[in-house]
Amino acid sequence: MESKNAKELIKSLVDKINQWNYEYYQLNKPSVSDLEYDKALWELEKLEKEYPEFVLDDSPTFKLGSFASEKFTKFIHKKPMLSLAKAYSYDDIKSFINNISKIVPAERINFNIEPKVDGLSIALHYKKGKLVKAVTRGDGTEGEDVTENIYQIKSIPKLINYLNDLEVRGEVFISKDNFKKINESNNFANARNAASGTLRQLDSTIVAKRNLSAFLYEVVEPEMHNINYQNEALEFMKKLNIPTNPFSKVVEIEELEEAISDFAEIKNKLDYDSDGLVIKLNDLQMWEKLGKTSKFPKHSIAFKYDVEVASSTIVDILTSVGRTGKITYIANIHPVILNQTSVRAATLHNHNFIKDMNININDEVNIIKAGEIIPKVISLKNSKNYVDYYKKATNCPSCNSELIEFEGIVDQFCTNDECPEKNVNNIYHFASRNCMNIVGLGLSTVKDFYPKFIKKIKDIFSLYKYKSELILLPRYGEQKVDNILNSIESVKNKAFSKVLFALGIKHIGQRAAKLISDNYVNFAEILNDSELSKLKSTKNIGPKIIESLTEYINNPLNKDLLIYLDSIFNYEGKTKAISNIFSGYSFVITGTLSEPRSHFVKIIEENSGSVSASVSGRTSYVLAGSEAGSKLEKAYKLGVKVINEEQFYKLLEH
Repeated sequence: MESKNAKELIKSLVDKINQWNYEYYQLNKPSVSDLEYDKALWELEKLEKEYPEFVLDDSPTFKLGSFASEKFTKFIHKKPMLSLAKAYSYDDIKSFINNISKIVPAERINFNIEPKVDGLSIALHYKKGKLVKAVTRGDGTEGEDVTENIYQIKSIPKLINYLNDLEVRGEVFISKDNFKKINESNNFANARNAASGTLRQLDSTIVAKRNLSAFLYEVVEPEMHNINYQNEALEFMKKLNIPTNPFSKVVEIEELEEAISDFAEIKNKLDYDSDGLVIKLNDLQMWEKLGKTSKFPKHSIAFKYDVEVASSTIVDILTSVGRTGKITYIANIHPVILNQTSVRAATLHNHNFIKDMNININDEVNIIKAGEIIPKVISLKNSKNYVDYYKKATNCPSCNSELIEFEGIVDQFCTNDECPEKNVNNIYHFASRNCMNIVGLGLSTVKDFYPKFIKKIKDIFSLYKYKSELILLPRYGEQKVDNILNSIESVKNKAFSKVLFALGIKHIGQRAAKLISDNYVNFAEILNDSELSKLKSTKNIGPKIIESLTEYINNPLNKDLLIYLDSIFNYEGKTKAISNIFSGYSFVITGTLSEPRSHFVKIIEENSGSVSASVSGRTSYVLAGSEAGSKLEKAYKLGVKVINEEQFYKLLEH
């Protein structure tokens, strides 16, 4: 098949299957048979493997079964469900251990290891011994309530002999044997897709027939259950008949390398898909001390096996421009099989990389995938004894503006605010799942709407004016357009930190956005503090973040956007400080008090204090009511001051 035809067919299949997903998951009115649906999905997956350069961001293969259904209630996780950082060599593991060793005493370092199951993450909530809620991971902050479907998994107990509130987390999957049986009448690409699609079925009888399995591996807030170590958490769950992975064990640092090597020999013999080994610090009390990045906890890592290297010849080198204006060099290569997929393109990063590696068209290069969507060139297959590298680009591939280089930065940038590709990518980033999560406004849709209906981020919120024109576009229609417009309306209550992050400002990731939102409740406050004086004394906010934010707000176009966003958003969940009485103080609230917990949290935050879920050496006060449990015991053990309600209110008078 010619590339042009493949590209058109992929887009057609993506649009068709996404429409079927909408009909099935949102309307519960499928217009095609399971067989026709699975055939189309199988064809799309096959084409995407052969032509990865044409894979679309809103492809249903990225989210099989995860099409957000209005029939599934949304649920905010009390503690974010983070993914794990990945290691591809034992050198990566050594770095992981070294980082832990800087904080954790040597005598407290050993690890709990278990297979990384390729399934769908789930959180189970028990109250008074009964399973009352089961929630998917979702975006890590917000998931979907799939309790009725989890009830169909035989190995998950609906009742346990434990009356305290309990949340446990783990993975839902389909065994290899069961996957073969399911695929006798279906055509799922792999067991993970089958598990994901099954768990989001609206008909729970289908879920029951597919015989899902589960392994649980985490007890949330373990200190509430007198659990101090990961292996104790697993034993605790086993005693409650909650299924855990039988291959879990504790190893010392010096045993870790051998354990990784040993598991490589048995992983393919397991009756479920596993592509790695999860390595967790066994001492749970150290988890909070180690902390986390915006994406990963620092106490755990996933070791990934079999990073395959392939070789191919570069047939062309192209450039692309991202939302920040950064230029990326891409090598088009002769098709080569890598990790069971056909690869036709690989990133060359920037021109400095090309120059350092002495890479040019017609060179044979080594390529890896290493868990990334886009493969990357890592080296020449055969070094050259003469200088011969591809010339540096001088103009933007999208708008032809002259590229700019900044001192101390290896990348080149397009600084044209009207660059079409930059604007498209900025709009898509703002609307994407990890940001505003505007359903239906994927990259291909943004490109369809640009520039007639959307040219800048603020234009998203004026799309409703063009409904009569949008429904006439090919592959759209009233139902699809209404779905997009309704989703746009629904995001106007997002947290301020989420909106700030969605703008894609350089150096401002999710963690920095949250820290900034702790100091400002909206963009108007940021604009009024032109020196950003509040941030200069904020821990973990460095000069790069302040410099980047200052540059952003000083751009008149950006300033207009921020004022506009303030006018249409009703930012959720922000308590504005009215005094500094509790500034620098951390509280833990436990037991039964005269008012709901939220009442005391609001008072503490209004007075510049913070509230933590667990007691540590850094806790200033434990506010304890009646029937306070393990948190109270831990406070006494650590010498943390314990106060009652009367003492709490007296603190406010000082």
